[in-house]
Amino acid sequence: MADTQDDHVSERTAPNPCGYSGGRGPLLVEVISEGPHCVACDYAIAAVDYVSESYTGRIEIRVVETKNREDAVRYSDLCRINGRRLPMPSILFDGRLVFDEIPGPEELTEALDRVLLDWERDI
Repeated sequence: MADTQDDHVSERTAPNPCGYSGGRGPLLVEVISEGPHCVACDYAIAAVDYVSESYTGRIEIRVVETKNREDAVRYSDLCRINGRRLPMPSILFDGRLVFDEIPGPEELTEALDRVLLDWERDI
């Protein structure tokens, strides 16, 4: 589990412009964050980090910080894909909004299990 926001910055990958990879490789889990000053966003990141150990190699976590220029473009793309402005924090699987509030570990685990079942079947 990452302890600081800086740990997430090193994990960043180039944004996927369409937001969907169609069941190829790990499931992209994105957390929309305003940045290190957003306590609620830090909780959402921590929730994803907390359950992530059970999904090693099956998910890729990316924090989208809207204060960062590249991430602001990604945020705009995600809003367009989802047909609405996404709240902060939000958690998305493969570019699709799953949580617009902070889930508990059980709720997050159930959602990941459900989506990964279909995701891995499509590989």
